[in-house]
Formats: sequence, structure tokens, C-alpha cells
Amino acid sequence: MAEKISSYVQARKSWSIKNVLLNYFAAIDLHAGIDQRYHAGLDVSFEDFRDLSDILFNAKEELHLIFKRLYNPRENRFEQAVKYTPNDDEMNFINNVGLLFHKTMVARELKYMLEYYGGDESEDYHELKDSLDDYMQRIAHLFAKGVSLLPPFLRNFQDDVIVLSYFLEHSRQTEAVLGVGLETIFESFNGNGTSPYIKVGRYFMESGWPERAKKVLADGLLKDPQNRGIREMLQQCG
Repeated sequence: MAEKISSYVQARKSWSIKNVLLNYFAAIDLHAGIDQRYHAGLDVSFEDFRDLSDILFNAKEELHLIFKRLYNPRENRFEQAVKYTPNDDEMNFINNVGLLFHKTMVARELKYMLEYYGGDESEDYHELKDSLDDYMQRIAHLFAKGVSLLPPFLRNFQDDVIVLSYFLEHSRQTEAVLGVGLETIFESFNGNGTSPYIKVGRYFMESGWPERAKKVLADGLLKDPQNRGIREMLQQCG
């Protein structure tokens, strides 16, 4: 029997995933700055950790808006809700976001205690500092792991033009974060062979956004000059 999904969740899914990606990449960027300053011995404030945890919370809640929560991992039992049941790749990424949020919350509280309760030479200070050092390593490891979990997670949305549009319109940021070109990610997709640039370009054109279509298709033609379909659609845009 087909899984029952509410009409709201079905309509919201693409936009939620797009928001998740927006927040996740913002979290990666913010964490990179925090981690660099922290290991350089520069000040990282409680507010820095709070901002990071807030971004991760938004990503976590967007995922739980459309995917069922896993209540019993041992029995693989999910909540009773008219949402999507995540597959293994989706569950791995959801867990990554959740763990990042909760560990960042711990780091945030450790930093708060260091700022307000830990004297520089007190026993509490050294204990709290050691704990924060440990959590900084854990968080960095989780972000590195998350980048490797993104491509299999995204394969579930390879035909979703709203999700694809995020990548094509933010290609520099996503390539810098992932450390690979978008084409490497797209190569792992097993769709019908249609270029993501054509899918998104057609979506923009049909939605009445010719300038956005031109930009995406022009970028696609630069990366794939021999693609006749992209060239023809770009000509249609004028």
C-alpha cells in the first residue's frame, strides 16, 4: 500500500529541502570561520556558537517537517504521521544534521560556562576548556562527514527542479564547500540523461523567469559547450 502523505507535505517538500541546503551550507561557512579562529587562539564568543546552533536547528526542523522522526532506532520504528519515511541515505543526512545541532548546543553551553564561571586558573576552567576542545573536534568531524553524505542524499532529488535550481544559482558557494565541481555530483545521478541545466532552464521559462533561465543555461553552456539541448533552449530565451 502506498504511503499516505499529506498534501501540505507534498507541496512543501521541495522548498523544505532547498531551505535545508541553504541553512546547511550557511552552517558550514560559519563553522569554518569559528573553527579557524578557535584554533588560532582568537576569541570565539557564545554568540558565535548560538548563531551556528540556530542555523542547524532551522535545518533540522525543516527535515522533520517533511520526514517522519525515528522514535526507536533499534526497531527502526518511525512516528505515525502523514510524512515521508526517509530511506537510508536520507536518514544518514538527517542524523548528521541532528547530531551537529545537539553537539553545537553542548559547545555553546561550554563556552557560556567558560565565559561566566571559569576563572583562568581554576580547575573548572581547564576541565571546561578540554571539553570544548573535544567538542570542536567532534563538530568538525561531523561537518566533514556531512559533505560526503550530501551526494547520496541529493540523488533522491535529482529530478526536483527547485532543489537543482539552488545548486545552479549558487554554484560557486556549493563547489567551494563540497570541494568538487557540480558536474561530479551530477555524474552520480542516474536520471533520464537530461542535463540539470535544461531541467531548471525549462522550469524557469515556464514559470515566467526568462532572465534566470538565461543565466542558468549560459552557465551550463560554458561547462558543456557541445550540449546541443542547452544551446537550443538558450536560443529560445533570446
